[in-house]
Order: sequence, then C-alpha cells, then structure tokens
Amino acid sequence: MSARDARSLVTRTRITGARTDTAPPPLALPAGGSHVVVLVKPEVMTPALAPDALTAALRVLRGAEVDVRRAAVLPAGEFLTRGYLLLHYPRLHRLAADGPAALTSAARRELESLMARTATDEAIGAYEAMTREAGLTPGALDARCRTAGIHKLGSGSYAAVTEAGGRRAVVLNGFLPALAQGYTGAGDLVGLLECHSRREIDALRDEVLGALHPLHAAPHSLRGALGALARDRDRDGALSEGRNAVHLSAGHLEGMVQAWRYFGAADGRGPDTTSFGASLAARGVPQAATAALAADHNLPADGGGTFSPHGRTEGLPRAQALDLVHAWATATRKDPVTT
Repeated sequence: MSARDARSLVTRTRITGARTDTAPPPLALPAGGSHVVVLVKPEVMTPALAPDALTAALRVLRGAEVDVRRAAVLPAGEFLTRGYLLLHYPRLHRLAADGPAALTSAARRELESLMARTATDEAIGAYEAMTREAGLTPGALDARCRTAGIHKLGSGSYAAVTEAGGRRAVVLNGFLPALAQGYTGAGDLVGLLECHSRREIDALRDEVLGALHPLHAAPHSLRGALGALARDRDRDGALSEGRNAVHLSAGHLEGMVQAWRYFGAADGRGPDTTSFGASLAARGVPQAATAALAADHNLPADGGGTFSPHGRTEGLPRAQALDLVHAWATATRKDPVTT
C-alpha cells in the first residue's frame, strides 16, 4: 500500500461520507508471524491531519518491516454507530456499563485491595457515575479520574478513587465515556490497517507502537510520529494518554478478532481467513468456538476463578497463545462462559 493509496482512501471517504477500502491483497497470509490491526484514531484523523496521519503511520510501519496488506477509512461517527468501538474494546465497555460484576476474579481481588487501602466502600461503573451528577460531562469525569490516579486492575479494567454525585467511590473505566465521545467530531475519520509482520507482537508494541502518551513517545514509533505531526500543526493539546492517536493489537487473539471484524467479516468471511484463525481451524477448532472468544467474556480458570482470554494472551508468543486459545475454544463447546 502506497502513500497515494492512503490519501485516496481519505479523499474518497470525505466525498462519499462512507467507508472506503483498498482491494484485498492477492496473496494468502503467511502461516506464522503476527497478524494485527493498527487503528489510527480520530484525534489525528481530523479534516486537516487525516491524509498526513495515515501516510505517517504507513511510513513507520514500512520502516519497521511491517507489511500493510489492506486498509480502510471510515467516518468516526460510523465507527461508533456500527458498534465497532464497542467491539474493539469489549471489556472496557462491559466494565463501564456493568461495574464490578464484569471483573475477573483476579481483577476483583485488586479492586478489593484498592478499596481497603483507600477506605472506600463503593465501586461503580463509569456510566453509573455519569447518572449521579447532573451536568457531569464525559470529559470532566475523565479529568477527575486521571487527576485522582488510575489503577490497573487487569486487562481492560481500570479504577480511580474519586467522587460521584458528592460521594466517594471507586469509578471503573471512568475514561470510557470521554473515549467514546472522541468519535463524534464532525469530519473526523478512523483509519484501519491490516498488517502482518514476522516479528512477535510484544516487539511490535514495545518498539513500533511507542509510549502511551504520543508527545512522550520515541520519534520513530507510531505514536511518536503522530505526536510530532500534531505538534507541528498546533494540535498537540488534543493528545493525551487517553487520546493517544493509535492502537495496535495487544495479542494474537485480539489481532485475529480485529482483523476478522474489520476486514474478513466485511467480506462475509469467518475468522479462519486470518492467520491465527486459520491455525486454529487446522487444529480442528470450529469457527463458532473461535468467534465466541471475540467478546472477551470471563472464562473459568483451573482451580476456580475466572480470567480474560484477551488479557491472558496479551504479548504472548504466537505458539503459546495458539495452544491456550485452542484449549479455551475447545472447552467452550462444553462449558458456557461465565458472564
């Protein structure tokens, strides 16, 4: 994919007001390596920045020997209304909506420890917090939580000890309403890049994605390059740890789900058309069992408790992740998920 292709996608989406795609690549995916999705977010896909932001991401990926096989651009509002944002971060949304009930057993223990240390009696999801205070905006809740300090409880599970409706509480994923609001800007777009690399996902995230805050990331990284672009265009104030310009799949399972959801499913194909999904299919795992893991529901752990399949596979080598997911997908044919 060339810089001209990227700019053409942006132009066509602006003209049509709908998603535009490059053609599917002519060659099949390699059986190994990392098959991931890079999401270029609305904070840098603004009307003024979008063409340069997408081409900057391509430049960084090519320099890191990452093959961009296919791309799509769509309005940020369409990304939100079609449910893509919810499906991209299923656990973030579930916890913000359902509160502590959605936590894994390990994350619940972390929450209980935090509540004991801070003498806080109540924990609620972000959307419950929004209902308790008239006039509280998503941005204000986000700022309140970040000022208080955000504690990671587990994969997709974050907590801040702050106030909600005048009462002290632990607010879970309090940044989520503001994150969702970031996809409502008029004229903002989302870029989706289906990528493959011989490198493992942990190396891609450590060396190619960059530090969480784009303005603090290394210049050669995705976040660093996009942060520099925003700074040059006087847009650096729009970036933060929460609005961090770009996402790269955190694990092989997440990469499979995202590549399937954004590209394979749009063509009417199943998860077995992804590299990781094809390996699972070769082991005899039905597509339905593989697809059931996409929502990142809690699964029962050996010896009791529950865990997040997406979280358990974050950063794992491909072979290890494949063994784990094969076992879980096979087990889901017998045992229902717990939440």
